[in-house]
Amino acid sequence: MKKLYFLLAFITIACLANAQEEQDFTNKKQADIEALKVAFISRDLALTPSEAQQFWPVYNQYSKELAATKTENPDVLERDEKVLNLRKNYKDRFTKILGAQRVNNMYNAEGRFHQLLFKAMRKQNQLQNRPNRPFRRNF
Repeated sequence: MKKLYFLLAFITIACLANAQEEQDFTNKKQADIEALKVAFISRDLALTPSEAQQFWPVYNQYSKELAATKTENPDVLERDEKVLNLRKNYKDRFTKILGAQRVNNMYNAEGRFHQLLFKAMRKQNQLQNRPNRPFRRNF
């Protein structure tokens, strides 16, 4: 009986440790993606140090609100409307820092970054799901 309890405890601890490792890996992956996004947008907008100092706190707040809006609204039309309203509200704040044209560039850079990210993720999934076949040469 003691062996059974010991085995159950060992399996439980192993499962919990594995779940923690997966969560840590996911958090690191998200942090890496955010760092890439910051670098992509900074490079695309050619932010000066003073602009970056003003821009990034506002952008981070905008990102948090945007993520919350996207996750809390299951209705697609309602969610899209709220996202659009959020972007309109933040456009004035971003315009004070960057100017109107660069704000449009920022929204476009966000879209391009997401497209590149999805493309890279699709490519990675295709490589992982590809069957292992030996290399063949056709002579």
